[in-house]
Amino acid sequence: MLGDPVRALILICAMAVASSLAACRGEDSSPLPNRIVLGYYTGDIDSLDSAKASATPLNEVAMDLIAVDAQGSLHGQLSTDLLTSDRSQGKLSYATVSNFGATDFDPNIAHGAMVTHRSTTLQNILALSKTPGLTGINLDFEGLSPSDRDAYSGFVADLAALLHGEGSMLMLSVPAKSSDDPSDDWTWPFDYAAIGKTADLIQVMTYDEHVPGQPPGPVAGLDWMTADLDYAVSQIDGGKILLGLPAYGYDFDVTHSTGVVVEWRDSAALVGSTGAHPVWDPATESEHFDYTAGDGSLHQVWYETAQGIQDKAHLAVSLKLAGVSMWALGFENGAFWRAVSTGLN
Repeated sequence: MLGDPVRALILICAMAVASSLAACRGEDSSPLPNRIVLGYYTGDIDSLDSAKASATPLNEVAMDLIAVDAQGSLHGQLSTDLLTSDRSQGKLSYATVSNFGATDFDPNIAHGAMVTHRSTTLQNILALSKTPGLTGINLDFEGLSPSDRDAYSGFVADLAALLHGEGSMLMLSVPAKSSDDPSDDWTWPFDYAAIGKTADLIQVMTYDEHVPGQPPGPVAGLDWMTADLDYAVSQIDGGKILLGLPAYGYDFDVTHSTGVVVEWRDSAALVGSTGAHPVWDPATESEHFDYTAGDGSLHQVWYETAQGIQDKAHLAVSLKLAGVSMWALGFENGAFWRAVSTGLN
């Protein structure tokens, strides 16, 4: 049909109903093998080592390396080394395309790419999708203008049609929400029901519940995640949804209303160096502790534990989702993956 049997198989998967996606991937109906475990590659050496590791449940990799500009041009380069490794290990590879600008996600870049230079953007992403070894595109447009809600839905529909025509798949990264609230500028632009009809996978970013600059709190509370995912499955076939797991927490500087990321692999060392006494929060299944820094500032750290990740990953089973995603490869260690595997079983 397409000349390349691998791409032909991907096209069949892309056009299949969600319940048959696992069969297209050559998998059975048992809990863990049937579920996607996707990780984000950020471009650094630790992330590459994690992405290439074979002794983890990771079976899909999204390379967060490509940015679009307001004129629809793409910037960045995929890792041929990782594409080769993924293919040799049977992992699927996605190219993440974002509207990240100089310092953050930029609504003006997204508007220019989706509206003003729509055709150019679509054709450039389509060309990228034809990279040998690539399974599909992960569109990660964030911080959109609320007025671009319909433009985004239409852009997704057109991109999905183009990609499917070439045997490629479309995954979307979208912010988590528990309702469709027009007053919420961050989440309103994402019409779950509309985009869920045309995209193959929806990666719901169930992390960053609390971020520096806000009052301290969990990065991904179980109660918050559950409410968000309950809404997601009411709008989108659960067989298309990936829930997001954070392999990080935040050290909130309460005194200065700032904060920094604490990677999963570093959280235990931070507890030890501060002499803190962590407190488990059963409602959110997250852990936190307080300490006073050398400059006298008060800090509160919220982070994930093996028990929390296990129970949060299990939501993919209880809600019959396609699987899980994690941000970001290189932040974690073996304990994180053991928790994910246990949760999916």
